[in-house]
Parts: sequence; C-alpha cells; structure tokens
Amino acid sequence: MKIQAVLQNKYAKGLLTVAILSSFFTGCASYKASSLSSLYHDEFQVPTDASNKVVAVSKAFSREDCERYLDRDVISEGYQPVQISILNNTDRKYYFSTGKISVPVAQPQEVAQTVHTSTVGRAVGYGVGALFIWPLLIPAIVDGIGSSEANTALDNDFALKAAKSQSIQPYGRLNTLLFIPVDDYQDSFSITLVDEKNNEPTTLVLSN
Repeated sequence: MKIQAVLQNKYAKGLLTVAILSSFFTGCASYKASSLSSLYHDEFQVPTDASNKVVAVSKAFSREDCERYLDRDVISEGYQPVQISILNNTDRKYYFSTGKISVPVAQPQEVAQTVHTSTVGRAVGYGVGALFIWPLLIPAIVDGIGSSEANTALDNDFALKAAKSQSIQPYGRLNTLLFIPVDDYQDSFSITLVDEKNNEPTTLVLSN
C-alpha cells in the first residue's frame, strides 16, 4: 500500500509539472502587436501648403517599433520596415503600386516566415520523453497548437499592414508598411502615383 501511495504521489506531481509546463509554453507562443496609426496623426503635422496636393511622409522602424507594431524583430532577420502615410488632398483618384517604388519591397508572407515561432526542438524533446512518460505528450500538443495559432495571427497581421497596390480616393489617406531588404535599404526613396483619369504620374520623394 505504501509503495502504491508513493507511486500515486509521484504520478500526481508529474501531472502537475506537465500542467505548469503546458501553461508556460502556451504563454510563450503568442502574437500581440499594436495597430498602425497615421504618421500625420502621431509624429508629423500636415504641411500648411498641402491644399490641392498629394503629400507623404515615412518613418523607418527601430527595433523597438518592430516589437510594438510587429511583435517580432524583423530587422535582425534582414528586413527594414518603413511606414508610409500618403495624404491625397485633391479631387483626383491616384493609383498606388508596389511596383512603382524605387527600392525593392519584400512580400509580407516572405518576411513572416522568417519570424515564425518554431517548436521543432521542444517537440523532439517531448517526443523522446513521451516514450517513457506519456503525460509529456500534453505539453507537446499544447505547444504545437499555441505556436500554430500565433503564426497564423502573425501572417494575417503582416498581410494586413503590408503595402498592396490600390487606389487612393480623393481626399483620402493611405497608411501602410513596406518591408525593404536591409541590403537594399536607403534613407531616401521615391514612390510614383498615377492619376487614374489621365495616367499622369506624380512622384513623391521620402526621407526617413
């Protein structure tokens, strides 16, 4: 009876340890990022001579900005995020194209893949342990589900924030994010908008 009680006590402690580990790894596998707000609203004033013009500003993210708005340090993975805010103070509709930016821009899914949460190492450890202690399967499953959900949230958020070709309506605004490969990053670059009525280009030069 004493031996059985000791075994039950050890088993209970083992389950408690597994539960704690599950809770810990679930907390680690997460994605929490703030929404982008217009640079004109937060850091720049609209120029006094912006009437009947298209104006734009840009800001290169620091690592702190990356953690706040992307919850990941993508700079260390080779991508410099640059936020742009374009203000169309005219009665004309302009087309913004990612192909008319003077520097290369990476696709958001490409960037997201580099900062996905990986559980391969822990999964292998859990798998080996589970051969001898079956409750270790629990944190392996929980960890895998948590990481998958975090990666999906990251993918969706990067895609939502990243620049995509689109129209800028009259008196409208565009607030978006460019992922520029670090090797191609420049302090100054240009964006060319096209008037959708007469196809006339308007080039905006931005400096970070």
